[in-house]
Amino acid sequence: MAGPLTGIRVLDFTHALAGPFGTMIMTDLGAEVISVKQVDARDGTLGNGPFVNGRSTYRFSLDRGKKGVQIDLKKPEGLKVALRLADKSDVIAENFSVGAMERLGLGYVEVSKRNPRIIYASCTGFGQTGPYANLGALDIIVQAMSGLMSITGEADGRPMRVGASVGDTLGGTYLALGVLSALYERERSGVGQRLDVSMMESLMYNMENAIIRHSATGELPTRIGPRHPLITPFQTFETADGWMAIAGVRDWEAFCTVLGIEELTEDERFIRGPIRNEHHGDLEPILMEAFKEKPTAEWMELLKGITLTGPVNTIEQVMNDPHIKERGAIATLPVPGLEERSIKVPIIPTRLSRTPAVVDTPAPAVGEHTRHILSSVLGMSVDEMEVLERDEVIRSTDEA
Repeated sequence: MAGPLTGIRVLDFTHALAGPFGTMIMTDLGAEVISVKQVDARDGTLGNGPFVNGRSTYRFSLDRGKKGVQIDLKKPEGLKVALRLADKSDVIAENFSVGAMERLGLGYVEVSKRNPRIIYASCTGFGQTGPYANLGALDIIVQAMSGLMSITGEADGRPMRVGASVGDTLGGTYLALGVLSALYERERSGVGQRLDVSMMESLMYNMENAIIRHSATGELPTRIGPRHPLITPFQTFETADGWMAIAGVRDWEAFCTVLGIEELTEDERFIRGPIRNEHHGDLEPILMEAFKEKPTAEWMELLKGITLTGPVNTIEQVMNDPHIKERGAIATLPVPGLEERSIKVPIIPTRLSRTPAVVDTPAPAVGEHTRHILSSVLGMSVDEMEVLERDEVIRSTDEA
């Protein structure tokens, strides 16, 4: 089946993580994404390790299903090729520093004059405007500056980065969401528009109750480890064979009975939820000792209907989880050139009944589709492409 974005062409000038993550979402949903790299790029130099058969596994996931072309954007002839591709595209995505695309001659104003229907999506650390617009940013910087790190980590520990690059991936997610919104609006207006996505603001948008709580009460949210600031118990506990998470308690008396701490049901410090939260420091060590008595699976069975529970899985455990396997939440992609090897990647969690997303194609080799794209999209002849390749305006590793 064709994905929901089949027929949409995205000209992808992104790099690193945030931008490619956003265009990866569009690829998974069926868009034709043309990933443009510079002519001097090589498979062994793009992306982070580990490397398999000379290719970055980091890029293997982010560029899956895309078409790879190489163009020297700094040469006049290369700029002409890029602009011609922009004329034939629905979306341009980029995450260079502010002004970089304009300096190349590929800015929104220039492109939209030629193609008024273009949706031009930019993702940067702090957005296209404001005092921080020209500052460089990677994930750890926006996690720090957004306030996220100030509420992540143990109460007596240092500010911690979340274990995944959520500043990048949320920035990319909102890039894709913005593009989808603009595509829908274009159906009514007939014209495109500019999208400005800030990684820092993407994190702030997802910080749940921290900002509104401070605004409403003046309270400054701080680090409290795995706890919830308003509910107790709501955290992780060590068990006899690992760790598990507890998310609130529906029946306090039943909870205490299962854990063998019935005396707490009559303790005024713990009778009601808000009071338990006030006396968390007294309650936590008691619960910590109780949970060590049995393995996670046994606790989960005993606590059914009393509280929500879940094991703290390792990455290996979640990849082998029977529920994840039955849902088909992980795709297996071949490694080009190594028939016996494959790499697993998570698929997009958005499930559509008629036009499902498909993840079945690995990342292209650098320049793998240059000639194919220039021929099929722009109608270039073999002779024209050979001249451009001879002049190092383009590089191709395909034979189209």
